[in-house]
Amino acid sequence: MSFIETLRSEGGRLHGLDRHLARLRETVLAHGGTLREDEVLRYLSSIPLPTEGLHRLTLTYTPGAILSHQIIPYQRRAIHHLQLCPLPPRFTYRYKYADRSYFLKVQSTLPPETEALFLLPDGRITDTTFTNILLELEDGSLVTPAYPLLKGTQRAFLIEQGLVYEQDHLTPQDLARCRSIRLINAMLPLEEAIILAPDQVYP
Repeated sequence: MSFIETLRSEGGRLHGLDRHLARLRETVLAHGGTLREDEVLRYLSSIPLPTEGLHRLTLTYTPGAILSHQIIPYQRRAIHHLQLCPLPPRFTYRYKYADRSYFLKVQSTLPPETEALFLLPDGRITDTTFTNILLELEDGSLVTPAYPLLKGTQRAFLIEQGLVYEQDHLTPQDLARCRSIRLINAMLPLEEAIILAPDQVYP
């Protein structure tokens, strides 16, 4: 079984490295692995990062070894709508698995520029195929589902900073009542989030 970490490389520097390492460490330990943090740091330091522009670095690894990496110029996706999609029972993406075939299959059924927003079996909203979700409430505060499919590093940072608060039971009705919807991940920090209006969500 293999996993990935996706890091933001900008101006020759990796953003949020400590949080990525923490998630990698948790993944390795949960799967009985032996990959050490110092090995990862040595590997990353050997990669010639581009000194200009924004790039996405994807690290592929198993619990025992780093397999490969890819670094490409980042292209922001154009997303104009969200489509609510129920998840199958017992589906999990707690760890950042390299196998994303389920997400790709769902996304292939949607129109261009439409992104899936998944619903847990009990009707709560969770994540898209590649981002965590924030809801801007009428008072300007930002909340995020307490039970995401994957605890993203940007999400963790915003919660640590007190800029975003977890909420236990967010439903499609909350989407309809919020001021805006924001999509974030390691490549999309809060100030660069994809912002959608409630009427851009398809039931």
